[in-house]
Amino acid sequence: MKKMPKLPRIPLKYLIIIVALFLFWPLLFGGYYAMYNLYRSVDPTQFPAVSEAVSETMALTGANATDPEKGAALLTSVSAQLQRELDSPFGWSANDAFYFPTKYLDNRANRQRGVIFATRMLTRYFSTHLAKLGQADPENEHLKEVREKHIVYGAEIWGFFRASAEKEYKRSIELMDEYKAELADGKATFNARTDDIYNNLTFIDGEEFLGQVLGSLVQANDEVSFWELDDRIKYAQGVVLVVRDYLTMLVHLYPEIVEKGGEQNVAVAFKDMDRICTFDPLIVLRGDHDSLLADHRGKMARYFISMMRRLEDLANSLRS
Repeated sequence: MKKMPKLPRIPLKYLIIIVALFLFWPLLFGGYYAMYNLYRSVDPTQFPAVSEAVSETMALTGANATDPEKGAALLTSVSAQLQRELDSPFGWSANDAFYFPTKYLDNRANRQRGVIFATRMLTRYFSTHLAKLGQADPENEHLKEVREKHIVYGAEIWGFFRASAEKEYKRSIELMDEYKAELADGKATFNARTDDIYNNLTFIDGEEFLGQVLGSLVQANDEVSFWELDDRIKYAQGVVLVVRDYLTMLVHLYPEIVEKGGEQNVAVAFKDMDRICTFDPLIVLRGDHDSLLADHRGKMARYFISMMRRLEDLANSLRS
């Protein structure tokens, strides 16, 4: 009987290297997962519900409220996410100097850039359309100052020799509060009729607003660097955080939106918004074509497309 050849003996050091390679990746990802969960326990990265300020305001203001009360409530929903970011554990980090550790939390910074973009857009619309009776009427002085001077301030300006982004955004919220006080005293205007709500939904769903964000999500993978993928996803999330607060309040104050637009449209639109606001993959991947890897940016884009179609249906139903 022929003897089996002896297998070569593997030196111990090579065995150690092989075992180390097998253990390296699980340990690396396990360590990263643990650290990321620790970070999330301090500074949330998922937002399953609207902001606390919006929830509290909705509990006090409903469909039977007066126009001034509705105007104050709706404006609260515009600034709620900006206020939350300013008050968050690490504050406004989009403008942190290079020697601050929070400077390198780029997902957080890009979410904040999305928040300020959406806040600017809704503030502009509110001031130029809803805070006056007609197009020929002058804007409210406080809101005009917010729109032209403070809310447009650069998100990355640290403010060593000039005002910081935080200071300007806090001033924006102060001026919004002054407008609310004028509403309560009968010295300011808020006007939102069916046509105004239709125009508002169309504006939000248009190319200048949500359409612009969608464009950054559907751009071809070979035109977007790997390092930009998570930035675009978090920016889109920041935008929708503000939009979800605003639309939640709008539907709460004007239930005819649901009555005319259909409960299914509203339910699906908000479900997609919730998915976007809780979208937080541990590692953002970009699977191309038939790749086994996930295409996270594409998945976010699909949520956006579904949400925007439902908002379009809602707007059209108000017009018919």
